[in-house]
Amino acid sequence: MRSVLKGLAGLILLVVVLWLGLWLYAEMRLKQLVSAQIARINQSGAAQVSYDKLTGSHNPLVAAVTLVNPVWSASPPGAGGTPGFRLAAARLGAHVELWHPFLLHVDLPPRLDFDAQGFMGALTFAMADVTEHLSPGVWVGNVSNPVTGGEARFAAINLLGLDSTGSLQIAQIDSLAAREDVDAKAGPDKTALALDWQANGARLSTLFVKLFNAPYNGEIAHLEMKVALSGPLLPPPPAPPGEEDKALIRQLHQWALAGGNGRLAVKLTLGPSQIQADGTVKFDAQAQPSGTGDLTADHLDQLSATLTQAWPFITPWVTNIQARLAPYLSTSPAAGQVLTAHGRYGRDGVFLNDQRMGDMPPLDWNGLLTPPSATVAPGDGSGAASP
Repeated sequence: MRSVLKGLAGLILLVVVLWLGLWLYAEMRLKQLVSAQIARINQSGAAQVSYDKLTGSHNPLVAAVTLVNPVWSASPPGAGGTPGFRLAAARLGAHVELWHPFLLHVDLPPRLDFDAQGFMGALTFAMADVTEHLSPGVWVGNVSNPVTGGEARFAAINLLGLDSTGSLQIAQIDSLAAREDVDAKAGPDKTALALDWQANGARLSTLFVKLFNAPYNGEIAHLEMKVALSGPLLPPPPAPPGEEDKALIRQLHQWALAGGNGRLAVKLTLGPSQIQADGTVKFDAQAQPSGTGDLTADHLDQLSATLTQAWPFITPWVTNIQARLAPYLSTSPAAGQVLTAHGRYGRDGVFLNDQRMGDMPPLDWNGLLTPPSATVAPGDGSGAASP
């Protein structure tokens, strides 16, 4: 009996040691993953991530990392490295339950503070549930393409403006859901990146509704966007300050030369109107685009009347748009005034509802990289021509 107990105790000890070893290994790999992704962001030049310290977990059931006082900052293209947007939090973490090793939980704080070129504000959430699907290669040290997809759900999102006296609610969103799928090995014949997000009940606060006399109580009932891009997925190139836009153009050019193609779809519910837009693009061997575009909207008569009643100063603008869109408008008892437009473009020209509108100008990639410099008129430098 004593030998049986010793054997059982030894087995339990072995299991505990193996589990602790697995936990320590997972902690190491997770820290390596987070550090590598931060280094990649910082090396790209598009953004910078800093933090006070990186801590681990004391729970042997999960591998976890936490960034203390993380700050994410980015500069607009051409700003020469001057910060344009700054996002900060007290803590930001991620953890993996050891019995679900390929599901990463992102531990968002209930509040994120930001500074957008001097405008101080904060985002708060009543609920934030974010998960990422990890590639198996993460656990053997491959951190180049760690994520294969993910989901995010938020509830009761509040946008606050901040000053020295306190906070002021600007807007809120009832719910926001997003999904991504990533295939790092996809070529031009497959989808490499698919994004799908939906927001419901986005509205201005009562104060701003009254301040701007916003129609429909300042609410967009539903907004949905889907994006699908083909491969190959190219790593973001490093760019010196002030060259971020050119680096992005070069990256897009390489994607286009590889036969890149994509699709964008948007749905919007505003007042009585359902507005849908769908567009595609595909590049040929010379990196020249072709594609289609569709736009539909209903109850435009009610929408136009409500908007011009709330903001009379836009009446000439709305009237001009209605006149331009007249050939594509129809009316029905159920849907009111309806817009239906289908377009396509390519080497044979630009067409709208099967009517040729003109030639499709070639896309000059070199011109995008080196735009013509502004011509200074002769004279005293004021831009006025000499007499």
